[in-house]
Order: sequence, then C-alpha cells, then structure tokens
Amino acid sequence: MSKDIPETAPKFCGNCGQKLLGGATFCAYCGTPVPTIDSTGVVRAKPSFPHTSIPPTVSDRGTPTYPPSYRPEKIVREPALPFTQHFQGVLMSPQLEMPRIVKRPNLSQPFLIVLIAGIVSGLALYVLTLKTTIEFSSSFFESLGLSGMDIEMEEFMQFLTILSAFFTPFGFFITWLVGSIVLWILHAIFSSRVPSHERNFKTMISIVGWSFLPRIFNELVRLAAFALFIEPSTIIINDILDFSAMSTPLGIVGDILFFIDIIFLIWGIVLVYFAVKSIDPEGSHAVIIAIIYAVILFFLG
Repeated sequence: MSKDIPETAPKFCGNCGQKLLGGATFCAYCGTPVPTIDSTGVVRAKPSFPHTSIPPTVSDRGTPTYPPSYRPEKIVREPALPFTQHFQGVLMSPQLEMPRIVKRPNLSQPFLIVLIAGIVSGLALYVLTLKTTIEFSSSFFESLGLSGMDIEMEEFMQFLTILSAFFTPFGFFITWLVGSIVLWILHAIFSSRVPSHERNFKTMISIVGWSFLPRIFNELVRLAAFALFIEPSTIIINDILDFSAMSTPLGIVGDILFFIDIIFLIWGIVLVYFAVKSIDPEGSHAVIIAIIYAVILFFLG
C-alpha cells in the first residue's frame, strides 16, 4: 500500500530571497514559480504559468482558427527598496541585504553614504585644525633661503588646513571611484565565468558605496574624540623635515582611533565579501577579492 508523502512549500523565494505568502504558487516580488518539496527534499511539483484553454473560432471560410500560444507576461522584478530599509538591513543582516543591493543597484543611495562620510570626516579634520596651532621658526625660512622675507606662514597653513577639510568629501568620492574600478577589475580576473551584466560597473560602484557605511560611524567616533579628548596644542616647524609632524600629537587617543579604524575597515570588507559571494556563489574567490580590495583600500585611506 502506497503512502502519500506530505508536500510542503518553501518559506522564502529561491530567486530573490523574499518571504513567500502562505499558499502562494508564485513569488509576489519576482514572479518565480514556487515548487513544492516533500519531507525527503525532493521537488514534487513546480507550477507552470497560469493559462486558460480558449476554444478555436470559425473564420469566414469555415476553417477553425486557433488563438496564439500563451506567452506569460514579463516577470515583475523586485522593486528597489527605500534607503532606510536597506540601511537597516545592512546593519542587522548584511548577509541577506547585500545580495539584494547587488540585484538592484541604485547609485543615489551609495552617493548619499559617501557624501555623509566625507562631510563628517571634513568636520572632524576642521575640529582638529581649530585645536592645532602651527608656528614656523626663523630657521625654517633660512632652510628655504627666504630669510628676511615677511611671509605669514602661520595664516597660510591655517588657510590650507581649513581648505583641506572643506575638500575632504571630494577625496572620499575619488576613493569611491578608484575602489569601484579595483573591484571591477578583480571581478573580471577571478570571476570571468560570471556574465558581464551581473558584474557590471554600476553594480561594483554600488557595492563599494555601501561599504562606506561603516566609515560614517568611524568618522563620527573620530569627530567625538577630537572634540572631547584632544587638548589644544602648538607645533613648531624648524625645517622642511618637520612637516612629517604636522598632525597634532594624539597620544593614546591616536592609538585607540587606529584600532577603531581597523575594526570599521574590516566591517566594510565583510559587506564587500557578502556582495561578491552573491555574484559568484559557486566560486571560491570572494575571500581573495575581499582581501586584495581591503589592502588597496587601506593604502588609499
């Protein structure tokens, strides 16, 4: 006597990963048919696209004419999610959210992330500049052969540091562009079997932009540290070699900030890894690509 094997339906779509409604035969987000799976894990049924049987009609000549074969409508792709939902997803479950970002790249959202990170970084640099006084001794001008000349170097350097803080966001955008090119090249080398439309430049620049999300928190920590824990200081420049000590001596605060930078850098690389893995799930190059990208991004700053 045969025994019926109970059939069950998966709870999540195998194509886009969205949660399926109870009893649904098609995914409400991407239109993929939902198979039924028995307790042994064997696919028992996979629904086809719905169609109706239409009887033939008789033409003027008395010959039957049949309607054209059914063609399913274009599958509705998963709609782009709002920024707040992507933001929450990347924070709470990046292993699920980064693949969604890969499938629906949106340049406006990573642009906003990079812009915010650059602005916060510029503010942190500006606060550090306000607490740093740079003085040039007479020996400095003599080393440059400018003795006897009235040059207001202190005011000039103050202007340069404020200007650099203002243009910090542009540096972030350059890093974003270079990082996207690097990731694009690495994908072309290690994941050449993946179709080019799945690893296009728009996808890469979206991935790299979202990997800047930890930089926002990183720069917020630096801003708070500079504002609360750094005391005003004066740096005296005696010769051209002293320019290597232009930054304020941060002491133990600088050491702590360095380790915090490493933590947030690792966080960003993890986001890149999840995105790369979703593009080539059968490949084993995601770790290699993420490590190479991390080294390059570390030197880019």
